[in-house]
Amino acid sequence: MSVSPDEILITSGAMEALNLSLAALAQAGDWVVIESPAFYGAMQAIERLKLRAIAVATDPREGIDLNALAEVLKTYPVKACWLMSLHQNPLGCSLSEQKKQAVYQLLCEHNVSLIEDDVYQELYVGSSAPRPIKALDTQGCVLHCGSFSKSLIAGYRVGWVAAGRHAPQLQRLQLMSTLSTSAPMQLAIADFIQSPQYERHLKRLRHTLADRKFAMYQLLRAHLPESVSVNLEPGGYFLWLALPAHMDATQIYHSALERGISIAPGNLFSNQTEFRHFMRINASYDCSVEIVRAVKVLAQLLYHSPN
Repeated sequence: MSVSPDEILITSGAMEALNLSLAALAQAGDWVVIESPAFYGAMQAIERLKLRAIAVATDPREGIDLNALAEVLKTYPVKACWLMSLHQNPLGCSLSEQKKQAVYQLLCEHNVSLIEDDVYQELYVGSSAPRPIKALDTQGCVLHCGSFSKSLIAGYRVGWVAAGRHAPQLQRLQLMSTLSTSAPMQLAIADFIQSPQYERHLKRLRHTLADRKFAMYQLLRAHLPESVSVNLEPGGYFLWLALPAHMDATQIYHSALERGISIAPGNLFSNQTEFRHFMRINASYDCSVEIVRAVKVLAQLLYHSPN
């Protein structure tokens, strides 16, 4: 995509980019559209800024519901929309090219800016990178946020936002908070990403994550009850599990944690209770002996979950 250097703001990780974007677009009491389920960091940021969230139903395979989004935009004075068009957290799904265009056109019609959380953009499957919604932006209304934390190294905490016409506002907000991001960290990354090693690293990473994710999927299918569905989407490293409706994923989370196993219960991704029988699994780890043991323990907890 074609982006002017003038609209790029370097931040201390993606969360600063996302928080600055939200603060620039909305004030206390304003309405902000999020996905349902949504990344918990989005809900925390909205709560901290005293904004009001409208959660729009999001399908584990197709992504955000366009009809529901259109209805919300007609009904509420929405100031911003925060969504992930690629490898959504926690569902793992990506929007089709057609749906990205539809979302962009819909938001433009209602003069609503988009905060595009694109931290998993490099973790695609296939030979060509999918385009974010920002690539369609001709009006400067998409604030594209990303970082190197998922694709290179988390500890450096270097992210960015390509903020379009909102860049001056974000620059002022950053000056009043963090001032700037560590220059040595930026220089180290700048040096590395200009070398051929960076592309080789990304290709290995994509291949490794795709293999691990599929291996985890097979492991879960081999041990979990048939009544548990596992949503497998290409790219990223999350698997979204739907348990039978009578099960409580939060109770299972606590039981698993007592045994040294960490999962993310569905209620973590919503302020409501509609995802109480869902959970997210991080499939970025190698299927070691410890991981196999953990899946078997999780399976036993699910088999013996009270009705």
